[in-house]
Amino acid sequence: MRSLLFFSIVSFFLTISSIGSSPIFAQNSSKNETNVLVLHSYHQGLGWTDSITRGIRSVFKDRPDINLIFEYLDTKRNYNEEYLNALQNIYRVKAKHIPFKAIITSDNAAFDFVKKNGNEFYPNVPIIYCGVNDLDTSILKDYPNFFGYGEKADHYGTISAIKRIFPERKNIFIINDNTETGQAIQKELKGITDQFKDLNFESVSEFTMESLQQTIRNLDDTYVIYLLVLNRDKNGKFISYQKGITQIKEVAHVPIFGSWDFYLDKGLFGGKITRGYEQGERAAMLALKLIQEPCANDIPQFNYLPSSYVFDCNELRTFNISKNQLPKNSILLNEPKDFGLILKISIISVIVLVLIVLGLTIWLKAKQNRAKVLQYLVHEKTSKLNEINEELQQVIQNKNKFFSILAHDLRGSIGVILNLSTFINKPEFAISEEEKNEFNKDIFHVVTRTNGLLEDLFYWGTIQAEEGPKLTFTEFDINEVLTEMTEIFQVNLSEVSFNKNFNGELRITSDLNICKFLFRNVIQNAIKYSYKKGKVEIRSYTENDLFYIEVKDYGLGMSKEVIESIYQKNPIRVEGLSGQKTTGLGLPTVLDYLEILKGQLLIESETGKGSSFTIVLRSHEESEQV
Repeated sequence: MRSLLFFSIVSFFLTISSIGSSPIFAQNSSKNETNVLVLHSYHQGLGWTDSITRGIRSVFKDRPDINLIFEYLDTKRNYNEEYLNALQNIYRVKAKHIPFKAIITSDNAAFDFVKKNGNEFYPNVPIIYCGVNDLDTSILKDYPNFFGYGEKADHYGTISAIKRIFPERKNIFIINDNTETGQAIQKELKGITDQFKDLNFESVSEFTMESLQQTIRNLDDTYVIYLLVLNRDKNGKFISYQKGITQIKEVAHVPIFGSWDFYLDKGLFGGKITRGYEQGERAAMLALKLIQEPCANDIPQFNYLPSSYVFDCNELRTFNISKNQLPKNSILLNEPKDFGLILKISIISVIVLVLIVLGLTIWLKAKQNRAKVLQYLVHEKTSKLNEINEELQQVIQNKNKFFSILAHDLRGSIGVILNLSTFINKPEFAISEEEKNEFNKDIFHVVTRTNGLLEDLFYWGTIQAEEGPKLTFTEFDINEVLTEMTEIFQVNLSEVSFNKNFNGELRITSDLNICKFLFRNVIQNAIKYSYKKGKVEIRSYTENDLFYIEVKDYGLGMSKEVIESIYQKNPIRVEGLSGQKTTGLGLPTVLDYLEILKGQLLIESETGKGSSFTIVLRSHEESEQV
């Protein structure tokens, strides 16, 4: 009875999950579409799985005739026999309704699932696999429709790099859990560690996070950590890649090496890295070839992809390691920005801004001259014309205020660049690495602020044009755009922090550049009116086919009068808490573009308690005209 109840519950939720993960179903599919099933072993949001997905999408992004349908077995978090039997029954039912031209599987669980059930569920369909560990290739002769790539971490390469970079550290502490993947990796390690007679290897596979942290705290400077797989503790508790390496990094005083890309840029020193993106990309290319040439005879059933040396410059600085100590042709992450290039970009940006402001000056002067002529005629006309004259005067005043603020910001930007240029050109000019970083930060701040002004001017000018803006709709991930944008803003921030609440991908079809303009304005507005040491919360989600991007601060706040002036597109100008002036262009232009995109701007605020700006967007067809 309990088994029947469990199966019913799992069946219900897996059916709902498959509806959400499958973009198009058989009854709604066009007869001209080619369906390709992507069956992941793990869950959406897992770094390795998502990187494989990105690699697959990169190959099919220009093929609208191919319909990708993603499914997730979720075996990192659910792995008992009862669950797998439920999955088997679910997919037996689903296989009857959607015909596939190819199936891509990632990692061992999905490979084993299709190997066991493929002849029944998907007869004669080519199976393209990637990310499979410890594969016995002799079995492939019994599965002639299986082709793909094994995942084999280059443990020898990573350990060799450890010896080269840290020759004085003779103890290697290996962290590798007891999951199916972990056991497969343990087999790969056999025979490799024996080749390093001068090194001492210690490993742990049965642990709790607390006990593991305590062990790591006690490692002295003769140790290096080799982090393999850390997805489940000895009690079966799931550990995400992000949480696992973060908790290790919190207590570790020694360098951490690895062999997979899902630990990169999270505290990993580096290693000979296997990349999920490349696994997905190659599998998708192979699937495309088999769809186009079903009878191709030149495709091997099994192959390995080469790994690359990748290292994090932040970690190199932490352990005082120079680039010369790394293996040749190593890829470097987080390299310091080119100071000279940033200076050139900032100078060019200021020159462009000067040209735009000069053009605006001429245009405004012509407008003012014409207004003077009209003003003479207004005195001889009716009261209606007098009202029009008052409106013109107000427009001129607004333009003058706008021009004054532009000139103020421009003068400040040019002043910073001139001061830096004067200082740099002095014969005695010599700066330390710390001063260089401060110069980088100052120039990057000027460039970011100047670029923001340029974007406001550009999009304001585009909306004023008679023909209106030209929109280009493409599909993109809102969360990826917001993450990239907050990283740029964070470079300039020392007094305000971000709290981001994103959940996986949030894909929308809209105008990418316009959306970046909308997001930047509301985020910049929140920063401007936040107190020192304050925080800005950014949340994104979808509901009822609408996409919501909420930016909330706990700063100055607004009165009802100020909110009403924003909706009337004539906002009351309020200086930022650090004295920043405002052109008054941003939010009215945001409202104009949201009207074109059929979106909304929701504002909630209370004086002294902060404000919340929520952009509401809807997805458009790529061929849609607005």
